[in-house]
Amino acid sequence: MVKLQDFTIDFDCTGQTPFFQVHQDNRIRFIIDKLTIADLKLIIHQVFNEGKDINAIFISEYIFNGRRKSAKSKVGQVIYLKNWKEHVVLEDDTNDGIVYATIKNVDPVDVYNYCLIARKGLSTAYISFYSDEYLLYVSTDVIDIISNEGTNIAKLKDNYKNLYDTFHEGNENTYC
Repeated sequence: MVKLQDFTIDFDCTGQTPFFQVHQDNRIRFIIDKLTIADLKLIIHQVFNEGKDINAIFISEYIFNGRRKSAKSKVGQVIYLKNWKEHVVLEDDTNDGIVYATIKNVDPVDVYNYCLIARKGLSTAYISFYSDEYLLYVSTDVIDIISNEGTNIAKLKDNYKNLYDTFHEGNENTYC
C-alpha cells in the first residue's frame, strides 16, 4: 500500500479502490462505456487543465519468492516514462510484494489517451492519475474522480449531472 499525501486514501490493489475510501461528497463516478469521446475529453480537461502537475501511480511488478515479475501494465506504450520512482511494498515475514511506480509530470493528453485505451476494453494497469486537487482512477469499467475539496466534486456533479453514476449516492456505508 502507498499512502498518497494529498488524499486520505491508500493506493492498494488488495484493498478498496480510492472511490470507496472517501465520502460521497468527495467523489464522482462515470461508467466508462456511457461516456462519449467528447465527454471524456471535457472531463479530463476540467480535472487536469493546463499548468497542473499531474502524476501517475500504478503497479509495475509483483514480487514472488524474492523475484520480480512484470505486471505487464503496458503503461509505457501510452505514457512517456520519465521521472520514474519505485515503492516496494513487501508482505510481513515473506519475500512477496508489489512494486508501485510513480511517474511525475504526466501530460494531460497521456491521461486522455490512457482513458481511451481503457474505454476500448484493452488491458489496463491498476492506475491512478493525480494532481494536488484531484485523483482520477481508471479501469475498463469506470472513471472515478476524487477531491479533498467537496466544491470541486460539486462542480463536476453539476456540469455532468446526466452523465455520472448515482448508484452509490446516498449510501453512507460505502466509505471507510
